[in-house]
Amino acid sequence: MKNSTTITAIFGILFILGIKSNLQAQTKNDSDLVQFTGFVLTADSSKTIPFATIRIMGSSRGTYSDMQGYFSFVAKRSDVLLFTCIGYVPRYFKIPAQNKSTKFKSVVTLQIDSFIMEEAVIIAQPTAEQLDYMFTRVKLPYDDYMIAQNNLRRKPLADEAAALENDGYSNAKWNFTEYANKAYYNGQPQPIPVLDIFAWGKFLKSLEKGNLKRK
Repeated sequence: MKNSTTITAIFGILFILGIKSNLQAQTKNDSDLVQFTGFVLTADSSKTIPFATIRIMGSSRGTYSDMQGYFSFVAKRSDVLLFTCIGYVPRYFKIPAQNKSTKFKSVVTLQIDSFIMEEAVIIAQPTAEQLDYMFTRVKLPYDDYMIAQNNLRRKPLADEAAALENDGYSNAKWNFTEYANKAYYNGQPQPIPVLDIFAWGKFLKSLEKGNLKRK
């Protein structure tokens, strides 16, 4: 009975020591964290840099600056931060070790990245005489010229237009015309097209043009 009580007391002491050790480690880890806030500006501090990427090196954690260049996130005192943005030179930043507070504020500036453009050759605009000489003496390939001539003929264009289906505008126009004709003859008998000389004239013109041929 005495041995059992001793063993229970030993396990209790070890359990208390383990809890105390975990609390001390957790307190130490919490004291290593710092709330880092600040602004990302240009090197001359003339304007803020929005949407700059802020990444903690060696991890996948980080944040972005907002439209005003402001940022705020939690980091460790030993973290190395990388500030990047398109058009600017990347910059590494480390929180000062002598800072003992849980909050740290700073302004981070980025230098504009300079680059070398490729050589550009500027040619003077030709005169009207030079343009006329070039366009009048240019030789088009015979095949391409014939294709262009065939595409611009009225008969193929008319055939293409006849094969097209009516669009919304054509259908609406036809319906509105029908409504207008019915409203015009409202309350009286409509004329018979067989006795209408104008309808016969349209029919004869369509017959001459070949619009009534079967396709």
